[in-house]
Amino acid sequence: MLSKCLLAALGLAALLAASMLQAAQKPSAPLQAFAQAKPTDYVGDERCAGCHEEVVDGFPKSPHAIYVHNQGLSVDRQGCESCHGPGRAHIESQEQGKHIIAYGKLSPKEVVDACLRCHGDLMKKPHFRSEAHARAGLSCISCHQIHPKPAEGGLLQNHGLVKHVFAATKDSNPLLRYDEATLCNECHKPEVAAFRKSSHHPVPEGRLTCSDCHSIHPTNADKLKKSSIKDNCVTCHSEIAGPFVYEHDPVAGWTGGGCVECHNPHGSQNPKLLVAFSRGLCLQCHTAQGGSNHFPGQSCWVSGCHAALHGSNHDPRLLVK
Repeated sequence: MLSKCLLAALGLAALLAASMLQAAQKPSAPLQAFAQAKPTDYVGDERCAGCHEEVVDGFPKSPHAIYVHNQGLSVDRQGCESCHGPGRAHIESQEQGKHIIAYGKLSPKEVVDACLRCHGDLMKKPHFRSEAHARAGLSCISCHQIHPKPAEGGLLQNHGLVKHVFAATKDSNPLLRYDEATLCNECHKPEVAAFRKSSHHPVPEGRLTCSDCHSIHPTNADKLKKSSIKDNCVTCHSEIAGPFVYEHDPVAGWTGGGCVECHNPHGSQNPKLLVAFSRGLCLQCHTAQGGSNHFPGQSCWVSGCHAALHGSNHDPRLLVK
């Protein structure tokens, strides 16, 4: 009796596993729409314009237009239907939003599947799903918008009028829903708020933007040649790049967090983006250097002693001689 129950349980588990595997291998709805379509199911942009004239007329201004209006491509890669799928069934049904790929109604996984039909050279699906944005339940349209609708005083989105976070903005990807700082602020509010502190990188002034430091779509090649924080910082701050004969350990990246051991890269209430003020910063690590009875009246590097704080070519104590 026990063996029969065990066999039944094993059989049920096998069926469940097979069902889950089949569901995982089944193409998502957008991919099925393209896979099952016949050439005659594609009707062309002129038929779309009958109901969506404003969108079709404005699309030539989109960066996508140069690619999807290439007559040498197959019909499933041309015009509106290259993203929204074959339109014949949608037109014949005369039902709004039916038998067409409407991105606002898709799951994040389905959106990514649809976009990576063409953008597979940017990132493969397993790679995207391993990234932090995907793990947070975001998809391509969380950041990108193919048919932007600007409005006076801000940017009009499905959920209303959105004000720019900063008055000055640096030009960024035209396919973003709005400028990078405003977009990133939707999820990363503490980091964007730090730019309002007295010492900050010049993002509010429109001279830098988030993607100047952060790789939004990191590739496998990026991961293989993963650079240190210092390597990223010295692309602008070349004066501290070194190499030095005697390097400050955190700067060199041997210990601690590299540059962010001392600096908050987004913004700080202390000068030079420092995480703490004056010699209190140094004493967080150098507790055995007599900080309680050695007080020169200024910070360690301004007092004229350890001024070569990033590195020195002649003194292991980073002293200036």
